[in-house]
Parts: sequence; C-alpha cells; structure tokens
Amino acid sequence: MIDLETMPLPELRTLRAQIEAEIRRRGSATQRLIKRVQKLAADQGLSLNELLTVAGSSDEIPTVSRSGTAIKYRNPVNPAQGWTGHGRKPGWVIDYLANGGTLDKLAV
Repeated sequence: MIDLETMPLPELRTLRAQIEAEIRRRGSATQRLIKRVQKLAADQGLSLNELLTVAGSSDEIPTVSRSGTAIKYRNPVNPAQGWTGHGRKPGWVIDYLANGGTLDKLAV
C-alpha cells in the first residue's frame, strides 16, 4: 500500500495527475458503452430507460412464442405472462404448482 503521508509533494502531484487521467479514461469508456447500449436498444424500438426497467424488473418478461405456437397457459396474477407448454416451465408456473395449483386451472 502507498504511504501518502511520507510521499514528497511532487510525487503526490504526479500520482494525482495519473489518477485523474485514469478516471477520465474509464469515464469515457463508460460513456462509449452507454451510447452503444442506447443504439442497440433504439434498434429494437426501446429507449434505454425502457430496457433498464425490463432488465431490472423482478417480473418475468411476457412470453413471446417464436414458432407461432399458441399460448396454452396464462398466469392468473399477471395475464401478460403466458407459456406454450413447451420447454422449461416459467417461474410463475413452478410457483403456482408448488402452492397446490394445477396446470388445468392455468389453461387458456
């Protein structure tokens, strides 16, 4: 660890300049990354805030069927969430079944 108390003043100034340059460098890299993510979001028709809201949400993103398979089951708490019955069960289905529910009651 650097002992700043015993370091001569010219060395402290040099160190400060190096630290400030590194902070600026990292800040500009962060800004470039933010701009890249904003562009990617815009290409998908989303703002960065919308993207962050979805990413930070504890709710699952509504299921969109890529193959055109119809939704067979709906979340009774959040009807925007659906499941085709194929693939891994979503968390809301697992929770519903763990609380004594049946798939028949979720059927559309």
